[in-house]
Amino acid sequence: MKNLLYVIAMGVFLASCGNPAAPDSENQVGGKSNEQPVEQIKLSESDLFDGESVRLFLFQNPKANQESNQQFLNALDEFKNKKNLNAAASGFLTSIMTYPSSKAYYELGNVYMEQSNYQQALNAYSMAEKLGYEPFSKVLFNVACAYSQLKNYPMSADYLQYAIQSGYANIDNIEKDADLKNLREEEPYLYKSKMTLALNGVSDVENLHWLQFKRNFVQASFPINLTDNQGKPVLDEKNRISYDFERFISEMRDERFSREVSKGFFNFVQVAENNQFVALIYIVKDEFNGDMSPLTYRLVTFTKEGKIIDKKEIAGREDYSENLKMCTINKDLTFTISYYETTFQKDPEEEGYYENPIVSKKKVSAEKYRISSSGKIQYVSPVTVSA
Repeated sequence: MKNLLYVIAMGVFLASCGNPAAPDSENQVGGKSNEQPVEQIKLSESDLFDGESVRLFLFQNPKANQESNQQFLNALDEFKNKKNLNAAASGFLTSIMTYPSSKAYYELGNVYMEQSNYQQALNAYSMAEKLGYEPFSKVLFNVACAYSQLKNYPMSADYLQYAIQSGYANIDNIEKDADLKNLREEEPYLYKSKMTLALNGVSDVENLHWLQFKRNFVQASFPINLTDNQGKPVLDEKNRISYDFERFISEMRDERFSREVSKGFFNFVQVAENNQFVALIYIVKDEFNGDMSPLTYRLVTFTKEGKIIDKKEIAGREDYSENLKMCTINKDLTFTISYYETTFQKDPEEEGYYENPIVSKKKVSAEKYRISSSGKIQYVSPVTVSA
């Protein structure tokens, strides 16, 4: 995810932890060190749809930017009044590079729709959604329109249902909107069935709960490199997963079905969303061990309704005595998990892990996996490790 992923954003959603004395402060996925301070992010146009980079920028720059707002207003004037789409797109992109806002992403998505650039419109609406644009229902409706234009009718129909259940009430517009014409005319049964479900309120609460959970995971850019090169992430309460969402995180309940309070769970990234499944990564930290706790990264696949299909721990480790896992996920949803033996400066059995940095890592094995078309996480093969 470019070099900018080397710090996983905390702040609005991104994650991790650390104490300068933690043993993996230099080398572990999820470590932190005072020796290498967090780099200040400056956004370029190529970063604007990299959710982690945007979230990190907003964490580092929590105050809104007046210059960005003026750029937004100028772009809005070009779009709404002067009908100059190219100038409007350029203006919204400039505003976002200065200071990303949900409203700028939303209007940029609208410009892309006018330009028939539907995939980019989806990218912009996704960022608007992740940054908390309101009304949420309007974003979902526009996503349905973009998918209709791309002739992805199952996704269009799903998002239309979500939009109505989230409060979109302009039914007359749904029946007439030109962007939904493909869905209405080419898949009339699907269109009418989803409209009926939505208007009857079927699964309303469950759908909304799932949407609110899913929207907290920023879209990843590929390849996703969960390695020591990604840097020194930090945790923040704002990306902590609430127990309100425990039905999506099975580890939040232990074997006795009581709440698992010793662990903290944090949003990370969305890996994929398609007609069959949604793939997310969240981070787990042992709260009782404080800042020196190692982190684990878990890949979970869900049905479109939010039911768990499969899950696997893909990076980090639960205990320092275990091998360290690193992972690279590709755009085709294949991924490789590499296992490393770590050597500490002092004997952990005598000195423990506190203030005991890693001095070397040795790759001992690797395995290739893939997420199948049904959302199952499948083992593919071992990967040869050079001596």
